[in-house]
Amino acid sequence: MTRFWLGLFVSTVLTSTLFVNQAMAHPHVWVDSQYDVTVERAQIDHLEATWGLDLFTSTSLIAEYDINADGALTGQEKLDMIEVLTSFDKYGYFIKMKQDGVDMTPKDVRILDVSIRDMMLWVRLGIDLPSSVNLETTTLSLAFGDDELYFAMEPLEEGLVRLSGALSEACTPVEREATETSVAFWVDLTCRS
Repeated sequence: MTRFWLGLFVSTVLTSTLFVNQAMAHPHVWVDSQYDVTVERAQIDHLEATWGLDLFTSTSLIAEYDINADGALTGQEKLDMIEVLTSFDKYGYFIKMKQDGVDMTPKDVRILDVSIRDMMLWVRLGIDLPSSVNLETTTLSLAFGDDELYFAMEPLEEGLVRLSGALSEACTPVEREATETSVAFWVDLTCRS
């Protein structure tokens, strides 16, 4: 019954939005999002991302999947939640990437963890790039955007890109406007030694 309800909830949100007139559409789900880039060396081949689902969506999912109502997802609860969220794989988890202005598709995206914090559902994604990107010689552009489902992908208050690692201070994330209607803005990332 649990899987049926969440499957129905996600399917309803995902498919009903496809039939809404684009001009009259508004987001059905708000997601606070951020990329986490660890720069230990100029070449990177992996990064992570974080989603925080809006309170209404989080509350609905937590009520269904936190079976023992202890405010945490553990064991089978966590596995069931991850299974449902993998349905976003067919939408590329709303990840947008470019290397020197050319669209880039991740080699692999997987859900690393789901948790509850401040009554909100948080999702951590692991993203493998199709090949190593040298941030000293190329620009990696990052954004989130939903082209189909009316998810509002908004950056976390601290920014769309969070840097860490030994070379992070040599890196400059520069925000720029997006031309795509589904993207709030892009962050261009380069590192100079």
